[in-house]
Amino acid sequence: MINKFGEAFSLLWDHIWLFTAIVLTVALPGNVIIKLITLSAGEANFMATLYASIWIEVIFAPLYLGALIYALARIKSGKSVTYREAMAVGVKKWFALFAARFVASLFIGIGLIVLIVPGIILALRYALIDCAVILEDKGVADSLSRSTALTAGRRWEIFGAALLFFLGLVLVSILFYFPFGVIEALEISANLAPVEIILDCLISVVTVIIQIVLFLYYWEAVHKEKGTNISAQGEQQVPV
Repeated sequence: MINKFGEAFSLLWDHIWLFTAIVLTVALPGNVIIKLITLSAGEANFMATLYASIWIEVIFAPLYLGALIYALARIKSGKSVTYREAMAVGVKKWFALFAARFVASLFIGIGLIVLIVPGIILALRYALIDCAVILEDKGVADSLSRSTALTAGRRWEIFGAALLFFLGLVLVSILFYFPFGVIEALEISANLAPVEIILDCLISVVTVIIQIVLFLYYWEAVHKEKGTNISAQGEQQVPV
């Protein structure tokens, strides 16, 4: 698990401009919209901001996730990839990934409402549906079953990775946003919206780490399943 985080950070650092461009294609306009809603609705209207964040994530996240997964597969296969090429795949696969993620979210949500634990179990089973849709061209039902098969024997490790990522994200968020709490407590008058948007975008880029880690679990699972050279397997999985 730790090794995968190490490799994920290495991949992000080595391809920081490509991954940042892919993420910000959605994150930058999304964060601007959320900030405008926050300013217009008032800080007290937390629900308006929350709903906006959820809908932006649900509708538009598949665009950059598809592009990111495609780019990662190309890189791991030793091939070059451009922003335009990656985003073209994200756009092409948007609906398929949106549908798969939406159905998976419904099942996970029902599981969480019923007894919490079933929802967590389903979330772990469906952790790799993004890769199944983008790299194997699976439909909704097939991506769910494919992810279930690929995560078998790895779910505790994926759970640990998700927990570690969450704790790290909390720490990073505290460090990033602590100065704003100080400024607010001191009642200092300043327009900090542009700075907050920039920090929100930085957080969006940082959070892509967990998506890279999940991709690496997929990559490992497919490699072990087929028992072939991982680079050769990657070439077979990358859409053209």
